[in-house]
Formats: sequence, C-alpha cells, structure tokens
Amino acid sequence: MAEDTAVNPTASVIVAYLVHDPIGNVEGYINDFSPDVLQQAQDNGMVIIAEYSDGKRVIVDAADVKEPQPYINGIKIVAPSYVDKRTAATVECFAALAEIVNPSVATLATSDAASEQKDPIERFMTALANLKTLESDGGDA
Repeated sequence: MAEDTAVNPTASVIVAYLVHDPIGNVEGYINDFSPDVLQQAQDNGMVIIAEYSDGKRVIVDAADVKEPQPYINGIKIVAPSYVDKRTAATVECFAALAEIVNPSVATLATSDAASEQKDPIERFMTALANLKTLESDGGDA
C-alpha cells in the first residue's frame, strides 16, 4: 500500500485496528498485534475492525491484521534510529570534508583518536562510503 500512497497521497491506508465487543458494545484500539492473541479474541466473539485514514471502518479477519505503518500525507514515518544513523553518517561526512577544506576545523563527528589521525581525504572517503552503504541497505547498516 506504500506504493499507492507515494503515487496518490489521497489513497486510504489503514491507520489503526480496533477490537469491538458486540455484547458490551465497547471497543478499543489494538496495541498487541500477536496473531495468537488476535485469533483468540476473534474466537471469543470479538470483532476486529480496520480504521482507514479517510475514516472508513471495515471488519477484517484476525489473520489479516498487521501492525499499521504510520504515514503522514502519504509519506511513511521512519523510526528515530533510521534517522539517527543517517544524521551521524552525514555529519561525519561533512566533518571530514571540513577538515580537507580547512585543516584547522575541529573534528565535529567523532572523538576517537584513531579517526582523528587518519588522512582527511581517506576519512572523507570512508565517511562517504558509510553514507552510501546506508542508502543502498535501506537504513539497516
């Protein structure tokens, strides 16, 4: 569904799941997406409802429930660790470049002595390679 939202930001995506108790006429948002727990709830008469970004609500089978991925305006929100890795790699790249352009610039991105002793161009090329690896691996490096 992420591909749909990238092309069409108005495409409706599942933003949450709810469990509805038809006897008590109460419902709540699901925050435990364990398949066994969801199946047990359904087997005990609970109704699982998918809530879409456009407000539509649809009854779904417990086996079809997957934890929704957060989107804002059709753009997938990423985990902070994903951003942190890229930010650190970018800062290291620019710090190494600054050292090449102006050797008197203090090292910004690292405090370990081994990195500071490297040739500035080698340090930049290493930092750039690390940044490219993050991009090609999708953030898991």
